[in-house]
Amino acid sequence: MVPGMRSGTGDAVVSKHLRLLHDRIRDLQLILTGRAPIIVPTVAEEERFRAELREADLVERALTELVPAFWPVTGTSRRRVGLVAEARVLVRLRALAATLALGLQQPESAPDPDRLAMARALFRWAEAALLPFEFDDNELLPGGTLQYERIVAYAMFGQRWGSI
Repeated sequence: MVPGMRSGTGDAVVSKHLRLLHDRIRDLQLILTGRAPIIVPTVAEEERFRAELREADLVERALTELVPAFWPVTGTSRRRVGLVAEARVLVRLRALAATLALGLQQPESAPDPDRLAMARALFRWAEAALLPFEFDDNELLPGGTLQYERIVAYAMFGQRWGSI
């Protein structure tokens, strides 16, 4: 799955993000059914929450249906992983989602709009999950290999520092 990484690391990261996703889906369902403790959405907010719920459903299906076809993941791991390992897996997950989406858009592939929507949603989810790590162009080496110094600094100091 991810070269140079323990086999259960990918499963641990996918499982963690599935738990986060399930929590968000539960929160959105509470908001939309009017059972949320504080939030009473307006009509515009309700539509935004419904769109977010549809997106979360696509991501959940992608993590439970698409990803296991390519990676050995169960979605039930409770193992903790470090931030660097999590970032590496998320980068690979984003690459997998992009590859799937591009492959499904090829003219010679059978049209499958559902799988394409899942792959696109998974890409957006992985992209958003990588935002706290704040990659920039200075961290890209020739060949697209990422340096993880900024991630380590973020993990050690807990806040964003300038160029490290």
